[in-house]
Amino acid sequence: MRFGGSNAWGKAREDQDYCGVVERAFEGIEASAVGAIQVSPALQRWGWLARGHSAVGTAQNKSQKKNCAVPTGLGFLPFALPTLKHWANSCRPYGNPLSTCGALVLLLALPAAAQVTVGDNLSMNLNGVVSVGYNDNWGNMIDSSHSINFGGNGTLSGFYYDPNFLNFNFSPYFNQSQANSASKSIFDTSGFEFSSNIFAGSHFPGSIGFSKAWDSQGNFGFPGTPDYTTRGSGQGFSIGWGAFLPGLPSLSATYSDGNSNYSVLGAEGNGSNVYHNFNLRSNYTIAGFNLNAAYDLGNSRSDIPAVFGNQAESFSSDNNSFVVGASHNLPMHGSASASYSRSYVNSDYLGYSFNGTIDSVNAAAGINPTQKLSFAFSMGYTDNFAGAFYQSLLPVSGASSQGSGVAQAQTSGSSEPAQQQTGLLQQSQESSSALYVSGYGAYAVAPNLQLNFVVQRRVQNYLGLSYGANTYGVGAVYSHALLGGFFNTSVNFADNTSDTINGDALSFTTNAGWNRTFSDWFVSVNGGYAQNVQSYLITYMNSYYIYSGNVRHRFGRIVWTASAAGSHSAIVYQPHTGNGGQSYSTSLGARHLTASAAYAKTNGYGLLTGNGITLPPGLPPGVIPPEWLLFYGGTSYSFALGSSPIRHLTLGASFSRADSNTVTGLLFSANHNEQVFANGYYQFRKLTFNGGYGRLVQGFSATGLPASNVNSFYIGVSRYFNFF
Repeated sequence: MRFGGSNAWGKAREDQDYCGVVERAFEGIEASAVGAIQVSPALQRWGWLARGHSAVGTAQNKSQKKNCAVPTGLGFLPFALPTLKHWANSCRPYGNPLSTCGALVLLLALPAAAQVTVGDNLSMNLNGVVSVGYNDNWGNMIDSSHSINFGGNGTLSGFYYDPNFLNFNFSPYFNQSQANSASKSIFDTSGFEFSSNIFAGSHFPGSIGFSKAWDSQGNFGFPGTPDYTTRGSGQGFSIGWGAFLPGLPSLSATYSDGNSNYSVLGAEGNGSNVYHNFNLRSNYTIAGFNLNAAYDLGNSRSDIPAVFGNQAESFSSDNNSFVVGASHNLPMHGSASASYSRSYVNSDYLGYSFNGTIDSVNAAAGINPTQKLSFAFSMGYTDNFAGAFYQSLLPVSGASSQGSGVAQAQTSGSSEPAQQQTGLLQQSQESSSALYVSGYGAYAVAPNLQLNFVVQRRVQNYLGLSYGANTYGVGAVYSHALLGGFFNTSVNFADNTSDTINGDALSFTTNAGWNRTFSDWFVSVNGGYAQNVQSYLITYMNSYYIYSGNVRHRFGRIVWTASAAGSHSAIVYQPHTGNGGQSYSTSLGARHLTASAAYAKTNGYGLLTGNGITLPPGLPPGVIPPEWLLFYGGTSYSFALGSSPIRHLTLGASFSRADSNTVTGLLFSANHNEQVFANGYYQFRKLTFNGGYGRLVQGFSATGLPASNVNSFYIGVSRYFNFF
């Protein structure tokens, strides 16, 4: 059997009538369905061509000396493709050639299809990337491996009957790293993500989702500089349902849980996070009132590895809470709202346990008598201020934290008496509470000028003492064209009095910004400064400054950008309470080349959590248990280059380095992170030839371990498929 013509296709068996087999093979394609599978538009066109014998090409059977018209589907091409001829010649009668050649026809036709329908109601789309290449991994903390690497990623999506009835999306990935894909991981990450919605748009919508990842790269946070690298695996699950019937209160319920296990490269031990959450929500509108209610139940646990010389620690929390609220419109274009919440939490954070409840009431109202004049009022009360303070310090770890109670300081895993601490976390049976009431008003003198005032009363009771403070403030907001650009600023002054301290404290806050575009330039600057502003505790005042600037200019085909930013905050009259940092970056971009560089510096104190270091909410170290505190400082810099010297070729390289020092208790640690990465991509038709090299060095001196060194090299090819 021989095929002739332009890309001629055919199917035959030598022991059957040749032409009948060939023509019947294509006549059936025009049907709306073959078996239970909807044929693609491309195959339908080929079936039409078969009946009309309009395609260019013949199939010849030498034994029977017959020539049959065969649809090619590519008859418009002036030349034959040798590859297709080779495939056609391979369709000789070995076993069941009709099945073999039919599969080839289907495979070649599928990329032209938008979707495939299975049966009468199931429609699906499938696309993805398949890759193969040589992969080499080595280092002092991992097992070296050299292998042929098969990988890829894809997405299968579709719906049953109708997208609003049932839709789904499934996205698996296998052996994906920054060397062979868009993944940011230096490791060969595998996993999948699945989500589905049912009855979307109806009165009873539901959803479900599940994801899982193996050998993935994560981050252990460090403020102001690049995070440290972790390696681990994890999974997450969620399910939700709702009832939204007209005229009745709505109800929605969700449940989620997840867990992860990881190690920080260069550090001892492993870390983990586990959480479980259940939530209910309801809303209802009646007689102009918008009513809402919520209930939350959750628990979580985090095991924190020994990274900066600290001992391995843990944090656990068990919470449940409910809240009810209402809002209503008021005359003069106003509105009012109120809410009540009650929370219970049982937690243990780095050896300090807490078990208690907290009740809170909040209310707010506002009116606009005229377009220029507005007034607002707000208040809040909590019957357990010590618990609220404790809860404000706790890190968020997967599960949401909803409440707190009286904190008790004690040493975890020890029979010794509880540690006695100063401040709110001191062990005490005294009740605590907090109240604030504030009023606000504003008047627009002109379209670009607004005056405002604020009056506030705050009271905090804890440890058998009562603290109160009053604030009386005025301010202005102004904007105007300036120097060909746009300028805006705000200024606020406030007088603060205390029930326990004689004398007044004057507060000052200002912010300003200006930007302008002219010729090929764009310039933007912003800044702010504050002195003696309120902090979480009445007995402390906070000060800060912040600035940022951006510039962009075009030099012909070259675009240059630069930016700078910085901030610093500290508790007034409290040494060593500052947190701050600066960052600077610049870049050049041309048609075929880009380059960038960045530098950052940071210092301050924070709390150690399962996700890294987090900043406390404007509190001085003296009121935070010393076992929780971690003082830090560090610098980082990075460079990157990218180029597209010819069409379809992309090259890139980057380097970053971060060095930091940390102190927790009496333990000092010098920490280091360095990353090098280079890759290249060349696209030829639907094939992408790619290669890459990555190197990671990370270490912490307090662990006494050598710095972890991980290297990865890859070279291979990938292809995009739009299966159906």
